[in-house]
Amino acid sequence: MAFATKPDSPVDIYYTDTGSGREVIFFCHGAGGNSTSWWQQIPVFADTYRCLAHDHRGFGRSPCTPDQFQVEAFADDAIAVLDAAHVSNAHFVCQSMGGWTGVRMALKHPDRVRSLVLSDTIGGIALPSGMESMRTMDARARAAGALTPALASDYPRRNPTGAFLYQELSAFNIVAFASRGALQKLFEPESFVPLDSASSLNLPVLIVTSSKDLIWPPEVLRELAGYLPDVRVVEVDSGHSPYFENPLAFNAAVMEFLDSQPAS
Repeated sequence: MAFATKPDSPVDIYYTDTGSGREVIFFCHGAGGNSTSWWQQIPVFADTYRCLAHDHRGFGRSPCTPDQFQVEAFADDAIAVLDAAHVSNAHFVCQSMGGWTGVRMALKHPDRVRSLVLSDTIGGIALPSGMESMRTMDARARAAGALTPALASDYPRRNPTGAFLYQELSAFNIVAFASRGALQKLFEPESFVPLDSASSLNLPVLIVTSSKDLIWPPEVLRELAGYLPDVRVVEVDSGHSPYFENPLAFNAAVMEFLDSQPAS
């Protein structure tokens, strides 16, 4: 069990470190998960990549108080993990809320981010249609009869064991769900970076969008792609969590993207 600590931070960040490849992937989970959520990715990618995955503060094994759940600290926490693991830079693979970490890392510490995968996320970029879609996601989920906005409405019927596991993994999130006020910080204006910052993301970006996403439908993420200077878009048959619902398609898309990047 490994933790990244910083003298100026009261929160210790749990992380896993698997594989031994020269290139490093840093997996950043969404609000419905923690580092364990990547159980269908890390064993696959660890054959050729060194894989880091952390529990965001307030999630899994990175407990904090509601006051310490600060979105602006996400990038600092990622830096702490990279430093603790003695990693100079990594490819960031970010699901949903994890995009808030990846985008901030790429803007604040571009030398530490080799490439960026934004999976079903606007990455905390203040795209008006994306922000509006966040505000209305619960209504869409109710209308679709979905168990949660994070899964396709038909996923529990198609894979009841997977739906049960997803809910159980989510239940380990200490602060985010025990205190709804903490999770609401993701929606506050100061938690977003300006839309014009997107043009400053001068690195390769892969946007993974999902055909049945109830939070950010494909048209929203394709609109976001128009603001990014170096971007590819791939659509997966899935709900909001393609890494979980359709791991074969997700892994193939991400692997193809990462393998196409020049070696460091």
